Amino acid sequence: CVLFNFIIKMCNSDIRNVEEIPPPYRNIFNEYPCFNAVQSRVLDDILYTDDSVVVSAPTGAGKTVIFELAIVRLLTGLNNGDISQCKIIYICPIKSLCQERLIDWHKKFSTFGINCISVTGDSENVNFHHLVNHNLIISTPEKWDSLTRKWRDNEKLIKVVKLFMIDEVHLLNEESRGSTLEVIVSRMKTVENSVSSCVNESGNHSQKIRFIALSATVPNVEDIAEWIGKPPNIKFSEEMRPVKLKKIVLGYNRNPKTSPFKFDISLNYKLQSLMIQYSEGKPTLIFCSTRKSVEMTANHIVQSLKIHLNEEQKNKLMEVANLITDVKAKATIRHGVGYHHAGLIHETRHIIENLFRQGDLPVLVTSSTLAMGVNLPAHLVIVKSTKCYDNCGFRDYTETAIHQMIGRAGRPQFDTSATALILTTNDDKVS
Repeated sequence: CVLFNFIIKMCNSDIRNVEEIPPPYRNIFNEYPCFNAVQSRVLDDILYTDDSVVVSAPTGAGKTVIFELAIVRLLTGLNNGDISQCKIIYICPIKSLCQERLIDWHKKFSTFGINCISVTGDSENVNFHHLVNHNLIISTPEKWDSLTRKWRDNEKLIKVVKLFMIDEVHLLNEESRGSTLEVIVSRMKTVENSVSSCVNESGNHSQKIRFIALSATVPNVEDIAEWIGKPPNIKFSEEMRPVKLKKIVLGYNRNPKTSPFKFDISLNYKLQSLMIQYSEGKPTLIFCSTRKSVEMTANHIVQSLKIHLNEEQKNKLMEVANLITDVKAKATIRHGVGYHHAGLIHETRHIIENLFRQGDLPVLVTSSTLAMGVNLPAHLVIVKSTKCYDNCGFRDYTETAIHQMIGRAGRPQFDTSATALILTTNDDKVS
């Protein structure tokens, strides 16, 4: 196992064994022979204290396990393991990741009495009354904001929140969504202070809310830790990345009179040679700035590049394509190229994600939103143009967004190295 060998090489005696986990909960981590370098380093802070913790670690470092360790810590501290009077909140920015966590955590934690629910923008007419019988609530920042704006009307429910987990906490820096995340964290801190005040007046002891905040790309982890309440903060360098990443920036000439959209189209003609040179016949993930660009790029690859598919892949792709109602998506999948954006229905996106995750789909073209959280790593990642389009026109991707996209490169189960190509103009490459 490549990942296991990496762990041995990097940490040797510092590796922590899964057998440290109390026996009832050990099966949650039965996929691993031991914890990796990052997980081993934070184990004491997560599993043996009730302190809030902020962690910044490279993509692929196994941050989901850190959340799971925090849940186990909560369970071990309960009287007779009774979770009925506790709420665990998990916040992440992507609806598809919420669904992924729901499926995975239901399998892992339902035997311990934890009833999971996902509430996102797709969840219609969900309010606090629907959450009474659920212990682990998986939500987007926007949905949790709408649910908790009148939290004082539902104090009994929200005051039993014991663990508040924030994935992709770097979202705080996003212009459009950062304020929402800031609001809900501040609101939960207000709830925490309210609970503490009630405890002081009654003379009873009650556990405060524990915040666990993780990200792969947050540069100022110390500031976030101080804002949350000065918990321990742990930052790992890229050296701790399980799969070493080679980053290459390629600049191309652009006529000043040419629009960013036309320049983006011109980059399609560079993809064939780049994929042949760098993919090594392994999965390739291509990020585009708009839905239209995603579809155009996928179609261009189908027309320009002959992708080798074995008979098993051909049969699987034909079988799955027949399940997809979207005619255009169906056509590219049959040739080994999928595309993924928010315009596709949920079922189609889920099918395409699974195809790529299982290695049956050699090429996936997607919008940048897939970069956050969803576990779809590739050997080669291509960021096609460093400009994206929003309501104000074209603008440069943020540094955080670029890091999130290239962070998808590297599959610990299969690779010892990975490559990320960033395609841009010569002017932007220099600057």
